Amino acid sequence: MKKLLFLFLLFNLATVRAQMLEAGDGVVELGYGFPNMMPLVSDPSGAFHSAFDIFENDVKAYGQFIVKGEFMASDRMSFAASFNYGYFHIYEEFDETMYDPVSASYYTNTYFYDTRVHKLRFTAGLNFHMVRTRVVDSYFGVQAGTKKAGISFDTNDPTVNGSGEAYVFPIALRLHYGFRYFFTANWAAHFEIGLGGPVVSFGATYKF
Repeated sequence: MKKLLFLFLLFNLATVRAQMLEAGDGVVELGYGFPNMMPLVSDPSGAFHSAFDIFENDVKAYGQFIVKGEFMASDRMSFAASFNYGYFHIYEEFDETMYDPVSASYYTNTYFYDTRVHKLRFTAGLNFHMVRTRVVDSYFGVQAGTKKAGISFDTNDPTVNGSGEAYVFPIALRLHYGFRYFFTANWAAHFEIGLGGPVVSFGATYKF
């Protein structure tokens, strides 16, 4: 009986070690975050119209897609880095009705506005792990880095001079709280809320 009890305790200690993040452990995460805030920074020339004559409007937004890496410097503190990618596309067509005094008739010009945005964001910082159990890891973190948006813009409207560029403040900051639940020795599901970058994100975690 004593031997069985001893083996049971060893098994539980090994399980705790296998599923709890400790000094020297590494983590890789794949995630998806939302909302996509790029419509606020992706109009390089005022081409988004709200006129009543718009008859076609197609908006697509994907991301942010997130890849993270983390290294446990101690049982309570880790170094973390995050790479985010997001995509935004809006296509609009606008009918402008004009009067031709020579022919005394009306005619219609159709203009299109096509904007595509690819946004990249890289941040690095520290996570402070507050609650750790056999299957749970809860952390608070701060990160800083840079961001960049690549914008392509096309239109046949002669009154719009879209250069395809827009100013994006290059400094990225993030404050976040995250939660991981380990359902095997190496795999976990994670959930995170934060300011700067995605407000809500979730995904899969692998510990090595």
